[in-house]
Amino acid sequence: MEKHDVVVIGAGHNGLTVGAYLAKAGVDVCVLERLDQVGGGVITRELNLPGFKYDWCSTMHIMIQANPMIHRDELELKAKYGLKYIYPEPQLAMVFPDDRALIVYRDVDKTAQSIAQFSKKDAAIYPKFVEYCRKLSKVAAVATFSPPIPFGRMMSLLDSSEDGREFMRVILSSSLDIAFEWFESDQMRTLFSRYAAEGMVGPSEKGTGNAAFMFPLFHSWGFAMPEGGSGELSESLARCIRDHKGTIKVNSPVKTVIVENGEAKGVRLENGEEIMATRAIVSNLNVKQLFLQLLKPDELPAGFPDKVGKLKQATFVPINIFIALNEQLHYKAGKEVDNAAVVEINPFLDRSLQAYEEYTHGIPNWDLPLVSPASVADPTRAPKGKHALYFYHFEPYNLKDGGPQAWDKIKDKVADGMIEVSRRHITNFTDSNILARTVFSPLDYERHNPSFITGDFLHIGIFLDQLFANRPMPGWGQYKTPIKKLYMCGASTHPGGGVTGGGRAAVQVVMEDLKIDFKKVISK
Repeated sequence: MEKHDVVVIGAGHNGLTVGAYLAKAGVDVCVLERLDQVGGGVITRELNLPGFKYDWCSTMHIMIQANPMIHRDELELKAKYGLKYIYPEPQLAMVFPDDRALIVYRDVDKTAQSIAQFSKKDAAIYPKFVEYCRKLSKVAAVATFSPPIPFGRMMSLLDSSEDGREFMRVILSSSLDIAFEWFESDQMRTLFSRYAAEGMVGPSEKGTGNAAFMFPLFHSWGFAMPEGGSGELSESLARCIRDHKGTIKVNSPVKTVIVENGEAKGVRLENGEEIMATRAIVSNLNVKQLFLQLLKPDELPAGFPDKVGKLKQATFVPINIFIALNEQLHYKAGKEVDNAAVVEINPFLDRSLQAYEEYTHGIPNWDLPLVSPASVADPTRAPKGKHALYFYHFEPYNLKDGGPQAWDKIKDKVADGMIEVSRRHITNFTDSNILARTVFSPLDYERHNPSFITGDFLHIGIFLDQLFANRPMPGWGQYKTPIKKLYMCGASTHPGGGVTGGGRAAVQVVMEDLKIDFKKVISK
């Protein structure tokens, strides 16, 4: 029987983050992964033709740039383990039906110049908006990469200052509310609401106003992509763990958490093998997997499984088409757009809001494609002169006609529709330029990674009642569980999904219980 100090279930980037900090602290840690490669949603693979490397899920690493794990290089991922970030410019271009483009640069003033073509008033106010968001974001900045305080206490503290009350007002608002407060042009309101929708919740939903706090990150830290693919972050974390004598086991799906007298003792794999943990177990899985599949109801408090089962999934989820291109795409909007890291082709606001509403009724559409040719900024992603395209869209998981299973029948139709919409704005998105394509529907994402329930790679929806210390649910936002020595990390917990390095917050709670000084570990 194998035994370690700590077992981490799931080698997504947050599980690896927990494992890396523990391994650096000298803890004997074992990270278990059901797939044949570490990374979870932060993974890069050749999905169709040799040499074309695609980011299977995450692609831009924005929020994690503000994490001390990266900007202070606490784990030496950049200094020692091969992680290198590229900061493409332009960062983001939104192309409208008239082929004019609003471009977001790292530089605030240059972005304002792009805004000016639509509204001089919006251009003048944009730098003030960024500074406003930056000032308010400092209210909660410390808690982003550290354990959150209880939600009630947080709201009470916010209510004790003017900036805190304004922060509270923003997070209780919808992103659409904030967009209309600040901007007059349809283009800026569309840009704001579209970015808020990247959290897979409609921009009209109350509680989505906190999307505003991402805008300072665009300019302070930038749209970052790891050279070689998004998965290089995960691979560098794995190298760190192994270098510190930690263990990583792939092709090792966990079936059960072994509990004795209310305490987590180890895990049982699907092949029957048992791996024991003498000090702690940390789950990086979806909260619903952990409590509804890996544990028995009688091992949990009465009513607890029912509460977990009521957690809400995202309103809409991704479909992704991975396309091998013979040559770089060219836009009618111009060369600046050709070289943008992310291009969002978008109708004007009324149609955008209608599209988000359609998702709630199970109606698919293809009017809002996101085009990200990572190989333009990072030539290592494709053979010389060729390009690897990340071609993304929102969709409902549960289709009105046929339910989730109908995705197997219609995913190619949706992909064709996305290409057709894009061809109105791209001069060479022709059949001859497409060497191969691979379509991942919401159902495919769920099949490939069971943590992505309903295709939701954020695990559970980012509604306000499932954010901050309410994530995954009120009373359980401190990474602990009702089972002794069993902890949570990952997208189901604060600060949520996406590439955040949120495992840094979770591991502080684990280390405190293990009597390990986190500050000493990061100062080594």
